[in-house]
Amino acid sequence: EVPMKLVRICLAMSKPVVTVKQGKLEGAELKSALGLSYLAFRGIPFAAPPVGNLRFKDPQPPVPWTGIKDISKDQKYCAPQKEELAPFDIIGDEDCLYLNVYTNSLNQSKPVMFWIHGGAFIVGNSSFSQSRPDYLLAKDVVVVSANHRLGAFGFLNLGHRVAPGNFGLKDVIAALEWVKENIGNFGGDPNNVTIFGASAGGALVHSLLISPRAKGLFHKAILHSGTLYCSWVTRDMKNHSAYGFKLVSILGKDTTDPVEAVEFLRTVPAKDIEMKSFILVYGVDHDAVAENPVLPQPIEQLFPNDANVPVIISYSEHEYIMFLKDKSEKTMKDLNQMLYTHVNNLRSSMKLEDAEVEKLFEMVKDRYFGGKPITEETLSNLSKLLSIIYFGSPAMTMLKDRVKRMTAPNYFCVFSYVGNEKTQTDLLVKRQISGASHVDEMAYLLYLPQCKIENPDPPAIGTKDRITLERMTKMWTNFARTGDPTSVKDEYVNVTWKPATSKELCQLIIGDELQLLPLPQDILFPK
Repeated sequence: EVPMKLVRICLAMSKPVVTVKQGKLEGAELKSALGLSYLAFRGIPFAAPPVGNLRFKDPQPPVPWTGIKDISKDQKYCAPQKEELAPFDIIGDEDCLYLNVYTNSLNQSKPVMFWIHGGAFIVGNSSFSQSRPDYLLAKDVVVVSANHRLGAFGFLNLGHRVAPGNFGLKDVIAALEWVKENIGNFGGDPNNVTIFGASAGGALVHSLLISPRAKGLFHKAILHSGTLYCSWVTRDMKNHSAYGFKLVSILGKDTTDPVEAVEFLRTVPAKDIEMKSFILVYGVDHDAVAENPVLPQPIEQLFPNDANVPVIISYSEHEYIMFLKDKSEKTMKDLNQMLYTHVNNLRSSMKLEDAEVEKLFEMVKDRYFGGKPITEETLSNLSKLLSIIYFGSPAMTMLKDRVKRMTAPNYFCVFSYVGNEKTQTDLLVKRQISGASHVDEMAYLLYLPQCKIENPDPPAIGTKDRITLERMTKMWTNFARTGDPTSVKDEYVNVTWKPATSKELCQLIIGDELQLLPLPQDILFPK
């Protein structure tokens, strides 16, 4: 008979063990949806739990452990938040600062792709149950996904060093520092890290590009449908501390003293803070008042010093589908009433004066809606317009600014592919019109378990969805490897995606086919 001790040793041997600075970790060997084996290390602490006195403090180093820490099982870590789907409960835990590493092997020195989730700075997480690396791993990169604090816990800004905001951004920087120090032991190259994020995650990628504190922690960046030029990221920035004090007041303390406010908030249970705080607006902001600022000057003053690294900037043709709940009479009325406000939101990214906003409003009504009120028939035009206002125009502002100054390449693309894969949009709303919605492309880059419940298999070989998946993962991993998304061609990637330059602004349209086209002079009114 084989002694039990020996059996245990043999079993342990089949599980991968990696040593990081804090101790030893035991991961798991898993099979991807594409049938390939890979190693998963889920729930690695990259910072001390930000609880108790560490609530509203910069992330602190993780606590070392002895023996082997078993992280072979899937654990769902997420910051306190209100669920996006019914029953809309408050979920999560402040002890959320964990990251995952997925790799095909522990040797070699593979490009690293570091994923930053979106969710308007108030929802989302990086758990295995939310997003899996199956498709990217087939192209032999190491994938890392990390959580950061959200809502008040991540971004409470009282304009004072006790609560200067940006804790969530500092969490991401701490995770990148962990990667630099440890990823070599997982078969990743610490000198070739690509950060990529969608929506609020894209805005965090942009924040890392301009943060002096993040310099050297990454070498390439991809922004999906989110930059710091987006009005929804920076709106109400000057009111952040008013929101912070409002939260304190709603929770039962009236004070304008930041020190007193923070001391009080540390006594309130996380759930109570979350119950009351999701109604407020959160985001990144300059934090010169902090002891360790990450955005030490007003954001527009940091733009000219952004990292000179290769960048892909992308948005979807019909971002707005995700935010269009129905076609009811009330919705139509609201859309018509809100049109001027929407156009006015171009003021900052296009640097417009009052008279120019008025003129632009008339042109928009005329060109998009034939001078008539918005109806069901013109919803598709409205969706295109709002996608440009809130995503396309800010993305182009970023591109035009970077090509003037950068030696590193800047690639621009529009995702317009409409496929059969379920995406985040389908979890949230019933689609009212056809088109590529907000972050739809992520379903072809990451395996999204919540979208794959009815159909866990990847798109079948030969289908248009599979072609899109192969295209996206090939271009994105080419970019991670070399800084050029079409450095290696194949049957799927059959065009040369040229970087935009100040002389030649071009864009890749990712539809049923790949097309490289000149960028229109005027994105709102293309010829």
